[in-house]
Amino acid sequence: MKTSTNTIGYYFLKAFTLPMQLFPLEFHFLFSNFLYWLTYSLLGYRKKVVRKNLNSAFPQKSKDEIIQIEKEFYRGFADMFIETLYFSNLWKNKDKKRLELVNVELFYETVKSGRNVIIISGHFGNWEYMQLFQNKIREKTFFVYKKLNNKTFDQFYRSLRERVATPVEMRETYRRLMHETQMKNAWGALFISDQRPAASDLNNWVKFLNQDTPVMTGTERIAKKTNAVVLYLEVKKVKRGHHRATFELLVEKPRETAPLGITTLFMQRLDESISHAPAQYLWSHNRWKYYKLKN
Repeated sequence: MKTSTNTIGYYFLKAFTLPMQLFPLEFHFLFSNFLYWLTYSLLGYRKKVVRKNLNSAFPQKSKDEIIQIEKEFYRGFADMFIETLYFSNLWKNKDKKRLELVNVELFYETVKSGRNVIIISGHFGNWEYMQLFQNKIREKTFFVYKKLNNKTFDQFYRSLRERVATPVEMRETYRRLMHETQMKNAWGALFISDQRPAASDLNNWVKFLNQDTPVMTGTERIAKKTNAVVLYLEVKKVKRGHHRATFELLVEKPRETAPLGITTLFMQRLDESISHAPAQYLWSHNRWKYYKLKN
């Protein structure tokens, strides 16, 4: 919810992006092309991190293949930035055909049956396309997010999330969803669950992209505590300016899974998505900052 506590920078960003609606998204990709050149060729933004991550994730690929994925990533990264600005003032129902929904009935029917639903995904594709997802259910829906340090950008991105569902800060998620469950309110909650845990919480590891990877298990704990059905959501670019959101059943009976079972299944499924479209993952994040100690 936007309040009087919003920063001047927030209103500046909203005003700055408003004229973008006068032109189609394809027109703004001209600026994306320039941004790609600026970040990749001129500045080399986080290029060392990206190259290191790609080499570690795909040791079987040649140098030329790695560079090709790298270039495609930066092109997509530039597009994502422009798309985010464009969608920030998107008129209702405009460009809704840019998002294709596959098997969304699985989400609708599960929540309407009275079961809680956790939708789990990773930093793959462009999440801003989910603003084009017109929610058709009456049950409460939430978008779990991590608060940004910069107040202006935190408010800006929060306003985007509000178009899809009620934003809930990560540290408040357990309390909020447990309250809804105790009140017998069926709900749906979207989690981006491939973040890197803090250095003080490197207790759980899985194999992901050919590497030992520390994982956060909060989503799994909430799923078991609330007996929520877990769906995997893949938001994937099918062509420039168009994405496809596919819903899949991941776990129907969370309380019957082994410890770390849900988290492992999710990371394996995300690994598969990345293997089919490697340039669409967020390689600029230093995901493998920490290493597992050998016994």
